Amino acid sequence: MTVFSCFDVETTSLDAKNGRVIEIAIVKIDQNGNLIDEWTTLVGPTPIDIGRPDIHGIESNWLDSAPHFSQIAGDILHRFEGSIPVAHNANFDCSFIRAEWARAGLGDIQLEAFDTLPLAKEMGFPGRLFELATALEVDLTNAHEALSDTLALAGVLVRLIELSGKTINSPIFQPMLFKPEPSGLVEHRPHLEDD
Repeated sequence: MTVFSCFDVETTSLDAKNGRVIEIAIVKIDQNGNLIDEWTTLVGPTPIDIGRPDIHGIESNWLDSAPHFSQIAGDILHRFEGSIPVAHNANFDCSFIRAEWARAGLGDIQLEAFDTLPLAKEMGFPGRLFELATALEVDLTNAHEALSDTLALAGVLVRLIELSGKTINSPIFQPMLFKPEPSGLVEHRPHLEDD
């Protein structure tokens, strides 16, 4: 059975070299779109410049008690392991995870992801995730929240596979030999705590 780990990051900028990941979500589904697991957390420490709260909606004080990237690295690996990572505009999301991995002193992470953006464009669909989800009749409420975007991405992936008839033959993620252990640490957006 093929398993996909759809993921998204919210960041302080568009540049992985200088920006930081401040939220991440990973949603695992099977090839039929059945939900296997969902996970999300804000990521600290609070950066000096939080970027564009008008886009990502994250307030700096929410990050004060959020786990640092190094603390959740094992959780990320655990969720990717044995699955095909998937992102929309994958170079962006992968570059930020690689940069945070290096910043945390964890060495090199060989993270490649299947990118839904080229497939959508090849099929004549819009490139922006919100517009793509709308065109495919996939719900995307709270755009630019990592979990909402990732749940929508999972739906988009399934619809694109159905409509294209293509099989996704991307590599299955295999973590490095010496890997950090999952910590179980998470910090959610305040409104997610109420759900």
